[in-house]
Amino acid sequence: MNKDYTNRKADPVPSRVKILLALGCTLLMAVSIIAGTVFASGEKEIPVVLADGSVITPPWYITIDGEKVALVESRETAEKTLDQVIRTYQGEDSLVLDVEVKEAVEAEKMELKHGDEPPEILTTAEAKKKITKGNGGDGYLTVITTEEAVEEQPVEFEEEFKTTAELYVGEMKVEEEGEEGTKEVTKRVIRENGQSVAEEVVDEEILEEAENKVILTGIKEYDGYGGGEEAYGEEGISYDPAASYGKLRVPVDTVRITSGFGQRWGRLHRGIDLALAQGSSIYAADGGVVYFSGWGGTYGNIVKIDHGNGMQTYYAHCSKLLVTQGQTVGRGQRIALVGSTGNSTGPHLHFEVIVNKTCRDPVNFLDF
Repeated sequence: MNKDYTNRKADPVPSRVKILLALGCTLLMAVSIIAGTVFASGEKEIPVVLADGSVITPPWYITIDGEKVALVESRETAEKTLDQVIRTYQGEDSLVLDVEVKEAVEAEKMELKHGDEPPEILTTAEAKKKITKGNGGDGYLTVITTEEAVEEQPVEFEEEFKTTAELYVGEMKVEEEGEEGTKEVTKRVIRENGQSVAEEVVDEEILEEAENKVILTGIKEYDGYGGGEEAYGEEGISYDPAASYGKLRVPVDTVRITSGFGQRWGRLHRGIDLALAQGSSIYAADGGVVYFSGWGGTYGNIVKIDHGNGMQTYYAHCSKLLVTQGQTVGRGQRIALVGSTGNSTGPHLHFEVIVNKTCRDPVNFLDF
């Protein structure tokens, strides 16, 4: 009997597959298997005494495209087996809209006579495994289901950039972390033997809006001049007016000062410039905590260290940074490599010393 699962509508689990028996015929007539089909038979099952003395009613073959693939106890067992095979391929949480079986499926009663040898009858589970594709089955049926699936999906947040004069050019700071939203997506899914072969989104509904990630970008210009407390008012750094200070380690191996601290061309040069070859090592002038390591606008790549007593040191124009924010470093530890990033005319280290938010002449603190 042909099994045609067309036009099964809005049934979460399709009705049992029924095998319609033709009145007075041994073979089943090919008919469509659809929801609600009722299996009936006009003939009475007559028990047969087999060679081993057992008495059974004739079993039934499940045939697919004319091939006898499984022998089961009864037409009801055939019905149950086919029903379970089809259920195997349906999505667990989907609404089944339509079911189609590609192959021609029939049921045929086995001809048995008194004294015949007992036939090998499969249980429902054995017959199901034989018919089902995958899991070791022979794979006789191709079951196509059209289903409606509803699922929640994340809504990605976007990045929103805002300018601020509180940060230098090239610096960025996250003002608000983004947060994903959620949406309910309704899809129409076509499955072949349980595997999705086509999907179509038919509806979307936002359940919770996403919140943008807000990133501040600096527009404040810095060229190595200026100074004063407002230039070093970063949060979280130490401040100790009562502290006394010892000598700092020279932050490079070879000292050649090309530009000193003080007024230059009518403005204050905040640190000293130490000329070195590209890639030369830069060392921490004293132990402390790295409170910034990254791009610093016209400073280029810069490391800032807080020494915990109201003193901070800057190491600017680096070609490569070897430490990260939050890292504790020791006196003389290699922290970066000399470069010419940012506002620079050649490879050198711009080195600054800040004491209680005011830049000071590094020469007065270095142990040459």
